[in-house]
Amino acid sequence: MVTHDQMNALASYGGFPTRYPHWRFGMEYERLSKSYSYGLSKIYEMVINNDPCYAYLMESNPLVDQKLVMAHVYGHCDFFKNNMWFSQTNRRMIDQMANHATRVKRYIDLLGYDIVEEFIDRCLSLENLIDRHSPYIKRPRDEKERPPMESISERVERDFMKSFEDPVKAISS
Repeated sequence: MVTHDQMNALASYGGFPTRYPHWRFGMEYERLSKSYSYGLSKIYEMVINNDPCYAYLMESNPLVDQKLVMAHVYGHCDFFKNNMWFSQTNRRMIDQMANHATRVKRYIDLLGYDIVEEFIDRCLSLENLIDRHSPYIKRPRDEKERPPMESISERVERDFMKSFEDPVKAISS
């Protein structure tokens, strides 16, 4: 059970209690806090795909809402455990995030905050360019498996135009 400030802090870190230091987490916290204070959004719960799953519930939820949220959390936990996609994920994510934070903090001590922050900014600028589904795309290995270079639209257009090339044949067929 957490307050709305604690929930916003956790949500700004992507749901994980420990992350590496970076300005974007503070920016996300401000956005979430203002959104909550203006009544534009409310986070009822957050669930971390860990083993066991961790759930954060907003303490200001009414009792009926809290029971519904708990049932919803059980659904998340079951989904994480039994879904084909999520069942293959690391179930020790909190430990992994803490290890990453420690590693980045060591680099900050070694190289300085500005250099590490600039590197992280550059890495995060590429984040939207990565297709997370690309490892699962089946690509042809040799020329025989490749589809013909003619596009589907060209084939449809060609087949459509055949009826105009020989109208007598088109009527009889």
